[in-house]
Amino acid sequence: MESIKVLRRQETETKEIKVGDQILVSLVELGDFTATAHKIADKGILFIFDEYVTSRPMNSKNTNEGGYEESDLKDWFDSVLLEAFPDELRSRIANLSIPSIGELFGHDDKWVNAYFELDEDKQLALMKKQRNRIAYFNNEWVWGWLRNRAKKNISSTDFAYVGCGKSPNAHGARGSLGVRPEFWMIE
Repeated sequence: MESIKVLRRQETETKEIKVGDQILVSLVELGDFTATAHKIADKGILFIFDEYVTSRPMNSKNTNEGGYEESDLKDWFDSVLLEAFPDELRSRIANLSIPSIGELFGHDDKWVNAYFELDEDKQLALMKKQRNRIAYFNNEWVWGWLRNRAKKNISSTDFAYVGCGKSPNAHGARGSLGVRPEFWMIE
């Protein structure tokens, strides 16, 4: 057989993490997941899970009042999800959240800019590829929450979600969608 070029993933220990590197995260009662490094900054390394870890509503009531920061999903992140991380990683986590429209899509879509409260995030380099914006839950492609809520004059119930990865859309807060955590790993 003639030689052929192949790409192999190889596990290695390093103190220098680069954009695109993956870590394995074991979440108690949720399973084992990979998270990819998307941004390196002075404050740490931004990791986004490659899959959804669960499916949950943003709020038990169909409201976007208070946005993600005052949502039932954020409460679950702070009280349940954070505790599911391994001890050695939990102590290094800051800003445990879900991705924003800006991080996944940027801010070039006029409809999105008119419909949702915008963030100040720039599109992450790896998210320029559509396949990196979509995720799976239990081996099935599903829609997943984003942090941005609809503007007050448009909807009192909607938050942004990512579906096929082409552009964000809107969904009522009471619906269950995929939850794809992101976090900053600090020293």
